[in-house]
Amino acid sequence: MNLKSVVNNRILGSISAFLITMLCVLWEYFNGGVVSHNLLARGDMPAFSNWLGLLTVPLLFWISIYFINKRQGKEIESGSTPEECQNEVLKRFLTALAFGLLMSILWEFNFQHVLQYLILLPIVIAFFKPVHLPEYLMGFVLGMLFTFGGVLPVLFGVVLSILCFVINKVIRILRNFIS
Repeated sequence: MNLKSVVNNRILGSISAFLITMLCVLWEYFNGGVVSHNLLARGDMPAFSNWLGLLTVPLLFWISIYFINKRQGKEIESGSTPEECQNEVLKRFLTALAFGLLMSILWEFNFQHVLQYLILLPIVIAFFKPVHLPEYLMGFVLGMLFTFGGVLPVLFGVVLSILCFVINKVIRILRNFIS
C-alpha cells in the first residue's frame, strides 16, 4: 500500500482522512479540549467545532477522489499512462500539502504579516496553471488540519479553488481569443 493508492481510492482515501482528522481531534481533546474556530477569526461570527471536521474532511476526500478518478480516466483515454496520471496527482497533492503546512506554521508562529501575502500565491499561480484541481484542495486542507481544524480549511479552500478556477478559465479564454 502506497500513498498513490490512497490518493486514488475513494474508500481508502476517505478512511485515511477520517483517521488523520480523528487523531487531530483526539489530540485536542486530551490537551485542553476540542477547539472551536470562529469564521474570519471574529468573535461575532459563527464558531465551528473541530469535531465537525470528522464529517467535512472525509467528505471532501470522497468527492475529490471521485473527480480525480474521472479526470484520470479521460487522460488515460487520450494517451497518458495510469502511472503518469497518478504521479501528477501525487505531486500536486504533496505540493499543496506543503503549502498548507507552511500556512499553518506561519500562523502558529505569529507571522500573519507574511501569511496575508502568501495566501495570494495560489491566485497568482492560477494565471499560469490550473491550481483549482481537487488534489490541490485535498493537500491544502490536510496541511492546515492540525492548526485550523476540519471546517475552516475546507471552506477557505473551496472559495480559493473557485477563485483560482475562474481566473484560470478567464486567462485561457483570453489567450485563445488573442491567438
